[in-house]
Amino acid sequence: MGFFNKVILLGNVTRNPEVRYIPGSGTPVASFGLAINRRYRQGEETREETCFIDIVAFSKLAEFAGEYISKGISVLIEGRLTYRTWEQDGQKRSKHEIVAENIQLVWKKEKAASTSDLLDDVTEDSFDEDDIPF
Repeated sequence: MGFFNKVILLGNVTRNPEVRYIPGSGTPVASFGLAINRRYRQGEETREETCFIDIVAFSKLAEFAGEYISKGISVLIEGRLTYRTWEQDGQKRSKHEIVAENIQLVWKKEKAASTSDLLDDVTEDSFDEDDIPF
């Protein structure tokens, strides 16, 4: 029997990513929060609950998160669930978090018109033929 650990979440970023570097290797690590809302009906009343999840990204994905992700934007996260334990002030602590394997920015309709802002600095002249991998 095989095992499967895959999580797909769509939510809003609750805090700007904090990018740190692992001592020794220098590997970037970004961590940020994600809020996922769920609406449901209870009798005649519509209710909403929010789940807050910690997200961790490594390497190039961490650099991407630090540069392009900010509080309030919507993102789609694909990753795996992990369980981390540590000791703090003599007490054992633990938590579940998601290790991101893919992050996609999700633009809302009013934001879609302003996506050209991201491309303002990019022109045809800014690419070097040596950067093309083929």
